[in-house]
Amino acid sequence: MRTETQTSMHLLMVSTISILAILLSAITVFRSWELWMIPLMLIGCLVVWWLHIGRIGTETQYENICTGLLITELFFFGVHKSSLYDIPLLACTALLLLSLLNRKQLLYLAAFLYVLLILYHFIALGTINSRMEEEDMLRLLLGAAAVTGSLAVTRYRFNRRNEERAKYEGMQEELATAVRQNAEFLSNVSHELRTPVNMVIGISEVALGKELPPEIREDIHSVKMAGKRLSGLINNILDYTENVEGTLSAVQEPYMITSVVNDVITMTALKNTDNKLELVFDVDPQIPIILIGDAEKITHILRILLENSLKFTEEGGVCLRIGFRRESYGINLLVDIFDTGIGMTSSQLGQITDDFYQADSGTQRYVGGLGLGIPIARGLLHAMGGFVHFESKAQQGLQVHIAIPQGVGEDTPSIVVPNAGKMCIACYFRPDKYSCDEVREYYDNMILHLVEGLGVEGYQAHNFEGLLKLQREHKLTHIFITQMEYMGNAPYYEELAQSVHVAVIADKDFALDEDSSLMVLRKPFFALSIVNLLSGQERDNKFEDAQAAGRRPFTCPGVRALAVDDEEMNLVVAKGVLGSYGMQVDICSNGKAAVKLCTQTAYDIIFLDHMMPGFDGVETLRLIREIDDGVYKRLPIVALTANTLSGAREMFRNEGFSEFVPKPIERVVLERVLRRVLPENRIQYGTDSDTPGQQQDTGTKDQTKKKEISSDTSAKEEMPQADDRTQETVSSYGSLVRVGINVGLGLDYCSGEEDFYREMLQMFYDQEAEKRAEIISLYERADWKDYAIKVHALKSTSLTIGAEELSGQAKELERAGKEEDTVYIHENHASMLEIYGQVCEAIGKYLS
Repeated sequence: MRTETQTSMHLLMVSTISILAILLSAITVFRSWELWMIPLMLIGCLVVWWLHIGRIGTETQYENICTGLLITELFFFGVHKSSLYDIPLLACTALLLLSLLNRKQLLYLAAFLYVLLILYHFIALGTINSRMEEEDMLRLLLGAAAVTGSLAVTRYRFNRRNEERAKYEGMQEELATAVRQNAEFLSNVSHELRTPVNMVIGISEVALGKELPPEIREDIHSVKMAGKRLSGLINNILDYTENVEGTLSAVQEPYMITSVVNDVITMTALKNTDNKLELVFDVDPQIPIILIGDAEKITHILRILLENSLKFTEEGGVCLRIGFRRESYGINLLVDIFDTGIGMTSSQLGQITDDFYQADSGTQRYVGGLGLGIPIARGLLHAMGGFVHFESKAQQGLQVHIAIPQGVGEDTPSIVVPNAGKMCIACYFRPDKYSCDEVREYYDNMILHLVEGLGVEGYQAHNFEGLLKLQREHKLTHIFITQMEYMGNAPYYEELAQSVHVAVIADKDFALDEDSSLMVLRKPFFALSIVNLLSGQERDNKFEDAQAAGRRPFTCPGVRALAVDDEEMNLVVAKGVLGSYGMQVDICSNGKAAVKLCTQTAYDIIFLDHMMPGFDGVETLRLIREIDDGVYKRLPIVALTANTLSGAREMFRNEGFSEFVPKPIERVVLERVLRRVLPENRIQYGTDSDTPGQQQDTGTKDQTKKKEISSDTSAKEEMPQADDRTQETVSSYGSLVRVGINVGLGLDYCSGEEDFYREMLQMFYDQEAEKRAEIISLYERADWKDYAIKVHALKSTSLTIGAEELSGQAKELERAGKEEDTVYIHENHASMLEIYGQVCEAIGKYLS
């Protein structure tokens, strides 16, 4: 099928050929030539038009048929005696027409046919002879000169066009190379900046843990915040370089859109810390509960676009609307983002997707940033087959419209309410408290979509009298009011709550009295929060939040797991983390031992290192699958790997793994994988206080949480970063921070347990002499395959303790080992060992 070659050039060609066919048909009738040629020429023209309009066949096939028809017309016209002196006219027309095509041989074909026709007239027809008059001879010579000149001109045009094309392609290649080099440079610079930036953040945290004068404390806190901002910019650059290098690829896996929205709400709430903006999340409850697509990329896109709206909106609010439209392949996920910010002009809209473009660029910047957010979001969308469209007017806010093709795994609605027909709800808020009409519209639309999507009877009241009227006319089961309405008449609502369920939609710092009968919905919230309340578990608020978010705390009692890794540190971490979920965990250090254990013990799940000496992960996987004629054929086998490139999940699945978990192990990723691969009856859900690795809240905090239904039903799902820990905790690691160890990252990988982290540091320190000797031995023997395996192991273990620079160096040497890039290895091997020594020396000082 020709989809991109239907051009004006082809239209000109088929039109010219058709006109010539009509003229030849008229001449044939007028001069009584072979009349049977007329239908053949007309049929040929119809065929060419059919191919052109129907876009049938390839470009070469289409051009060959057009050329054949043109040559046939020229030949038919030229073989008659009466056409001798008119042949040059048709030949020149054919040459000019064929010069449009990028095929020089066709020009020579037309010129050769002209020569054959002249010879035919001279030899066979005798129209060219010595008895010709001078005037006829002159006409013949002029015709030959015209054809020769046409051939020369068309060849010149053809050659010049090819030269221009080659020059243009060369410029395109140079530009593409420059872009790739620019992206590679940015990536390298970003990786190099990470270590000093993390050191700035870490040392700032250490300093803040000491007794300091207030003004110095404030200055150091500003340094810390600037470091975190720079860290975020570095992450954006790395995302941008991955986009430019074309390494983005979308996965296709089941997920819940409500889980994505929950993560986005968590992020947005953190950005809107002073509650100056109204944040409205309007999600269609009828969206299918299980979609198939790339949830991580969708979350990233929404985060980028919402952050953009928050940056450029000083007052009013931001609304995220998520709906869907059914298609033959599943659905189109439709996302609309509205804000009441400064908006953009038409010229700014035309440049919004340009790399590094800032709408407020100039001597006075409105907000910070590199201008990479929108290009990154666009690249992620393109990787998923989606698109984005922007609408705006200056000072009238920005509208973003997104469509993303998604498959459907389960078609039941994502948010439902049991016994919806028996419920009658009322929402009361005064619109005059919102300064922007758009914000009132955001809330009105959200309530309308919620009521329609859930199928419940619902009403709105915009004043107190309207609420009283709704109470008289309808048997209300639930009433939702805002914080302002409650504070204006608290005794009335406390009394009302004795007979009707009343919930207050409030800011995060709002608190009810301990003896209050009302409940609190924290802003920002969305349909899931309201559904949790309507589901009939209001009094103690222990609602089934997994209906949509699917992220409740859980354990896996009775599950027998096997962890296989050639690094002892990784095995200790795996056993500790998996054991915290109630699993019985066996460990072994190589593939051969893993196969033997599988023949002796019935495991429910296996975690298998992808890169090991001897039997690697893939070979071990194959041998396990073949045990006892396939008894482990359907057993969940999860790859443990430090290689987390885009598209890694598809790569591991193609090799036969059920899933993969990056090393060091992160709980949020591990929990997602466990829910996906383990049978439902092997997972036991509990309350938030039962979350693995977390402590239970006590005292007044429990009482406060008992009264709340928060839309943030789970921890934010993102890469671990250094947290603001207690002053005592941070200051005790000062010696590690000073050599660039990201203590916060290491603690996160160790579930926040300091004793566990200290154990990992001790193990890393104790293994240094042995690991160093192994790496040096392999380097001296030039055994690059095993060298890559050893530095691969160092990459993951060093990242476990937060030694990011060492991990990065090991990662590059691993790549060089796989590619046998001996030049890079010789240049960087000593540097990596030096950093390794510095890290271990600092650990030794800390431990002593």
